[in-house]
Amino acid sequence: MAIDLVTKKKRQQPTPDTNYISGVSLFNRYPTYPSSGLTPEKLTSIFKEADTGHVSSQAELFEEMLQKDPRLFGMFQTRKLAVTREEYDIIPGGTDAKAKDIAEYVKNVIDKCRNWRGGGTIRNGILNPIGALDGMLDAVPKGFSTLWIEWEQSEKYVWFNELHWMAQKNFRFGLPLNPRADMNEIRRLTDDSPMQGIQLEPNKWVVSVIQAHSGHPARGSVLRTCAFWYLFKNFGAKAFVIFAEIFGIPFRVGKYGPGAGDTEIKALKSALQSIGIDASAVLPESTMIEFPEPPQKGTNVDIHERLINQSDSQMAYAVLGHTGTSQSTPGKLGSEAAAQEVKFDLVHSDALAVSYIVSDQLIRPLVDFQFGPQPVYPFYKTRLKKPEDLLAEIQIDEKLGAIVPLSKAYLYERYGRPQPKDEADAVAVQQKVVTPFDSAMSKGLLGRKGELLK
Repeated sequence: MAIDLVTKKKRQQPTPDTNYISGVSLFNRYPTYPSSGLTPEKLTSIFKEADTGHVSSQAELFEEMLQKDPRLFGMFQTRKLAVTREEYDIIPGGTDAKAKDIAEYVKNVIDKCRNWRGGGTIRNGILNPIGALDGMLDAVPKGFSTLWIEWEQSEKYVWFNELHWMAQKNFRFGLPLNPRADMNEIRRLTDDSPMQGIQLEPNKWVVSVIQAHSGHPARGSVLRTCAFWYLFKNFGAKAFVIFAEIFGIPFRVGKYGPGAGDTEIKALKSALQSIGIDASAVLPESTMIEFPEPPQKGTNVDIHERLINQSDSQMAYAVLGHTGTSQSTPGKLGSEAAAQEVKFDLVHSDALAVSYIVSDQLIRPLVDFQFGPQPVYPFYKTRLKKPEDLLAEIQIDEKLGAIVPLSKAYLYERYGRPQPKDEADAVAVQQKVVTPFDSAMSKGLLGRKGELLK
């Protein structure tokens, strides 16, 4: 890597803020669990509070939604992993040698970032469990996400070691009591300023904003769109659990004769309770137990399941743009091919958002600190390849090759196969020899035992 662009002279460029920022505040160290006892009225109250810029309760609710709903969590993981698993390129800001050297320096710094793709790093006893890309893409479900940059500086170089994700509940938007305040301004809540917060330090933060629809950052998240269906699903799940608890074990009715005393009645009551656990009991001869069938039991089960499935479908539309392959219908939007198209559009949008966020909020200050202001800066680009029907593409290339000669290099690159170095390195794929027997079988002229059909 070329590093002679930096001299040993004293820096003329601005220097980074290398201070460590603690994300543990006394006033919000412990969660408040706003989803506990959640009702439509309480959910509306949380949203109205977020509309004023105070998003702490909404942020905690979104965190609980991902923790409590496996399907919702899995759908967002699908979108996130589709971006984080891919490689990336740093596009130079120009074609000259200096621009290429700057791009190479940037890529080297990102490659050495300890948590760029994964978390689990620990330093001075402090755990950083979330990767940088994962932290940025946390804005996909929640609308926005924040990471502070751990800058390092030596006599000649500037770089960043890690990016530290900070929970959304530590921030607010704007100052509602100030009529001239910009409600899009993001401010960090601290112990000294737990209500109004403080301004973010310049070039110290990466703020990801990935919204499902236009509007204020507190209102544009996908999870806000899913929140009421999440609530309805929980109503259905709760009713389903209660139903299973009541009717999963047969309903017991004990009967005793007119002459039964307190001892017989107590024994019968104890037997009814024991049947729910042990499924057996010892009774006096004068008593009996019946197991009546509850009316319309199947109808009640179906109602709860339909509500849960409907809620899952609506949330899947919001997150993935379709209901998933489990409910796909050939020839319609829910089909596998159409679903993949929709999913790729969302993944491409997420990857493009990350590219601009990294380029503008991370690469630009890094280049300014190291090399000074540049006319054009390097650009971070995720390598995404649109899913294709390989069989259809092969058939097209076969027809095209019959008209226009195709190079071997094109074919190897087209289908993602490494090209052999020489003939000794190549492995020939043995072609099947078609015998008359195979030809007859393919044409349906032979029976199962090989007899010639008449």
